[in-house]
Amino acid sequence: MVGISLVVILILVITGIVVISMSHLKHKFFIFFLILIALFLYSTMILVTKQNSLDFSSPKGVFNAIKVYTGWLVNGYHNMKDITGKAIKMDWASTNKTQNEK
Repeated sequence: MVGISLVVILILVITGIVVISMSHLKHKFFIFFLILIALFLYSTMILVTKQNSLDFSSPKGVFNAIKVYTGWLVNGYHNMKDITGKAIKMDWASTNKTQNEK
């Protein structure tokens, strides 16, 4: 499993280097963005698979893996939304006061 992971990551990195050497800036950004998304999805799928001991040998196992992974992604989205909302509500004034002095 680790050998396949390294091969996939190596292929994506080589593809990224080829993309960066392309001449059209618009295509560079788009393909670079797609490579980043592919690396993210691949690495997180490996992480979720190892943490949950998912079985891909049967169709039921594959559907269960898809359900677990999409649940993991949705949960991550909700966590990022909560963190962003809390960061926006914080007082970012540049004063040297403690909470009690306000």
